[in-house]
Amino acid sequence: MKKTLLLTALFVIAIGATAQQQARTSTPEDLYLDAMHRYITSEKLFKYVEELSDSTLQGRLVGTQGMAKAANIVQGYYANFGLLPALPNARYIQEYPNPVTEIHYGSSMSIFFPMSVGKETIWIEKSYPWADRWFAGNYSGNGDVTAEVVYAGFGVTAPELGYDDYKGIDVKGKIVLIEGETPNRSREAADIDKWYPHTLHQNKLSNAAAHGAVGLLYLWVPGPNALYNPDFVYCHVTEEVVNDIFLGTGRNYRETANKIYETLKPQSFNTGKKARINMVSTHNPNATGKNILGMIKGSDPQLANEYIVVSAHLDHLGMIPYHIAGANDNNSCVAAMLGVAEALAKAEIKPKRSILFFSVDGEEAGLTGSHWFIQNPIIPKEKIAAVINLEQLGAGERISASYAYTFPGFDQYLKEANQRYVHRRLSTSATTFRPRPRTDGAVFMKAGYPCVDIRASGGGFYHHPKDDPDSINPEMLQSSANWLYWLTILLANEEKLDLTK
Repeated sequence: MKKTLLLTALFVIAIGATAQQQARTSTPEDLYLDAMHRYITSEKLFKYVEELSDSTLQGRLVGTQGMAKAANIVQGYYANFGLLPALPNARYIQEYPNPVTEIHYGSSMSIFFPMSVGKETIWIEKSYPWADRWFAGNYSGNGDVTAEVVYAGFGVTAPELGYDDYKGIDVKGKIVLIEGETPNRSREAADIDKWYPHTLHQNKLSNAAAHGAVGLLYLWVPGPNALYNPDFVYCHVTEEVVNDIFLGTGRNYRETANKIYETLKPQSFNTGKKARINMVSTHNPNATGKNILGMIKGSDPQLANEYIVVSAHLDHLGMIPYHIAGANDNNSCVAAMLGVAEALAKAEIKPKRSILFFSVDGEEAGLTGSHWFIQNPIIPKEKIAAVINLEQLGAGERISASYAYTFPGFDQYLKEANQRYVHRRLSTSATTFRPRPRTDGAVFMKAGYPCVDIRASGGGFYHHPKDDPDSINPEMLQSSANWLYWLTILLANEEKLDLTK
């Protein structure tokens, strides 16, 4: 018996000595790998996505109670992981003014078609299923309007470019049907710059109202990026609705749109149809956005004063008038960010530079949170060594990245992180970020920060109720998070980081 106990004791001592020896000989890469495998798991990341996609958060529209609940969830994880509050007075949340319009149940859209009965004309109303054919306009006024529908092309008035979709048509008291972007197909920088103001949703809606229209049917995906006008109602429609409106007009919608592109001449006309837009909305001019910022202090005495920023917007579309979860856009990215934050916070080794985790508000509402961050900096711009912005990391099977053309040095780190640790198909490209900005990354790029947008591609749904947790590929989400993890580490540990070459 004594011999058995002695052998057991010697075995335990030997195991302990081996473990201590392994700890002493572990490389930094070993320690980072240990933390990655322990904390960045597909199961944990997917649970974050599910939690933030819950209908009780009401789609996380900036300035709403649903978004406030989501911000508190993320703040709680920051604190639990041990991230330091990045704001004065030990605060994680940076509030900023962001008026909001909320859309409520009871909102609807329908089209009326004329039918001759004897000498009379009667109107046949056709209703459409939500999401497959229409969405409420996020910043619509409250009202119920029925009026004639006039097709007004791209809704652009640009005398400086010799182009006006409203020339020769009367839209006073009517509903206009327009589409997104502009008729400009040129990718030349000068042409993009000239047409840029006319791509903005708020300018299109304001232009329709300025011409006397009382409502708008917008052939574009929904998004809360416009200006509130209490006397103007609008909603988003799909091409199927537009094709219905073109029926019996002697015109084909797609051919008409192509003719505008080819000739750069408007093709506006009265469609002979009517539409009813009924929007039930309330506006809060005093609402606030909520950026959430947590930090891991760097381990190097000098480099700790420089920062790698990891940003991912948390907000989504809200209720329009029903719930859209935004699981991939952008809960997948917040989940990846949380996974990386926990792994780096709890790893036995810390990166040399400090890491700032930035959960952004108001991206969908016109990139308001990122604009506020750079206009009211908590860290001097020159101390931010790199910004990694995340967009839609949870669906598809490929990964991609675009970086500001002035910082091509990103390319080597993107490829190294993938080739060494992830092994997904990867595409990278430089961007001039001239067209209408669609991500917070574009805000950082335009402001001169060294920034890269990373995303997954090859699947998913955009601004649609099918963007729910069922659309997420857990393996893709984990691959994306691992890529982000190593990209962050590589950038944070580079002694002399120069992304300009």
